[in-house]
Amino acid sequence: MGRGNVPPNMVPSIKKAIDSGIPVVVVSRCFEGRVLDSYGYPGGGRDLRNLGVIFGDTLPGQKARIKLIVALSKTRDLNEIKKIFEMELYN
Repeated sequence: MGRGNVPPNMVPSIKKAIDSGIPVVVVSRCFEGRVLDSYGYPGGGRDLRNLGVIFGDTLPGQKARIKLIVALSKTRDLNEIKKIFEMELYN
């Protein structure tokens, strides 16, 4: 969804997954799009970032899944996985 938004009714499940140590990566479904943390409402990008969602920037879903597989082969630490995905993007 545009700008890193998800339906608000998904937020509790996303929070539960992250609290359980499961990395959640969000990407845009747009042909050429980028995930941003612009909106603060429930399910908006800023809300997701505060929950600990990892932003996949401009990666399409298929490439984000491959990158997550590679990251998980290196570490299970959510902060490390976030660094792998967001390196040099939000500094």
